[in-house]
Parts: sequence; structure tokens; C-alpha cells
Amino acid sequence: MAQTAEAHNDSTNTPLYLQIAHKLERQIVSGERAVGSLLPPEAELAAQLGVSRHTIRQAIAQLRQRGMLAAKKGVGTSIESARPQWRERFRDNNRGDLFEFANETEMYIRLKERREVRGKLATEIGCRPGKPLIYMEGPRHFINEPNAFCWNEVYLDPIAEPVIRDMDVQRSSLFHLVEAHTGERIVDIQQEIRAVTIAPRICEQLKQPEGTIGLRITRRYLSSGGRLMEYAIQTSPADSFAYRTHIQAT
Repeated sequence: MAQTAEAHNDSTNTPLYLQIAHKLERQIVSGERAVGSLLPPEAELAAQLGVSRHTIRQAIAQLRQRGMLAAKKGVGTSIESARPQWRERFRDNNRGDLFEFANETEMYIRLKERREVRGKLATEIGCRPGKPLIYMEGPRHFINEPNAFCWNEVYLDPIAEPVIRDMDVQRSSLFHLVEAHTGERIVDIQQEIRAVTIAPRICEQLKQPEGTIGLRITRRYLSSGGRLMEYAIQTSPADSFAYRTHIQAT
């Protein structure tokens, strides 16, 4: 099955179904596909976009999770909203979720430098005091949304410096890029979520009042040899974060 020109030209790190989901999202946000209308049947939509029906199903599932589409029995798939329900996009239960999350968002890198980490920060990261790491920080946006939903800080092992040397915007999973460059697979991702009072400088960057309460998510990415390849900090105002899961009775 032929792919669209957009799919061919998009980043090779982005799965085709996400490219199609982003394309449909842009059409909905722009009004090209109106709220209240129905999407064409899967086969017709697949032909329009030059992809398989399986890819269309995956893309539609993404937009249903975001609250933009809804399946109506006997009717079809309706367009419910031109604004994604971004607060409920946080899942991150496995590597695949993190990969998908990274491909739906963009981090605009405002600062990139080498830092020697010491004291409390070295203990938090889990590295020896004085270890030089590559530091980046900047706002993260969901694609097509003007306002940042969080502030990201990233510490990388210097071995990964070539990966980010010319990077101004991170549009794909950083740990996948690190894996591809170093040949070391990330086998352990340790995540911690804490409620915090957001630091004044981050409140200013996110256009939040000083003293805003939020969530601080940290992730430690470890290789098979136990080497710390990446330490990421995501700071989100409380109203831009929601976590939803399903517990099924057995």
C-alpha cells in the first residue's frame, strides 16, 4: 500500500499511524474536518490518505483517547472536539507509551551546556559528585498546541552528545536516539512522581503564578550494564496533568 508524501517525508522515528493521527488532528483543528461531522468509513479514509485500514484504526484509536473522536454504534466515527483532551494523555506505563508520548510532543531546547553535578543533585541523579553531564532544558508542547504543558530538564551521559549537538527541537524519543547511537539498550526506566511547589523560574517560563502547585516527574534511564544514560525531569502544573488507568477484576 502506498504511503502519503507526508508520511514519506516525516521523521523515520515516527510510526506511520502517529503521522496519520497528527494529520487528522491538524485537519480537525483547522476546521477542514468539522466538529459534529463523521469521518468517512475506514476503507474510504485509508484510500484518501494512502495507508492501510489497520493504520487508520490505530490513528483513530489515538484521537479517541484524546477525546477528539467518538465511535457511535450504527453511525460511525464522529468528530467530538477540535481541542485534544491533553490532560489525560499521560500514561507512560511502558517503553511504548514513552515512545508514543515523545512523538506526540515537542521540546524546544532553550539551554544546552555541560555541567558538573555535585551535592544533592548528584545524589538525586545517582552519579558520582563532579561527573560532567550534558544538560538541556526547555518547554514541552503537544504538537499543534501553542501553550507548553510542562518544563523539561534532561541530563545526558556525555557519550550521547553527538545525538543532541545540533538539536534545537526534540521531536522524538530521546532514549531511542541514545540507544541507536551508543548501541546500549535501555533496560530499566525508574519513574517517580512527587507533588511540589513549582520553582519561581519555571512558573515564569510556564506563565503560572508564583507558588503554583504541580507535579515533578523524574525518570532514570539505565543501560543493561547499569550505566545511567539519561535523567529527565518533567515539571507540570496540576491542571495540565491527569493519570488514568484501568483495573479489571479477575
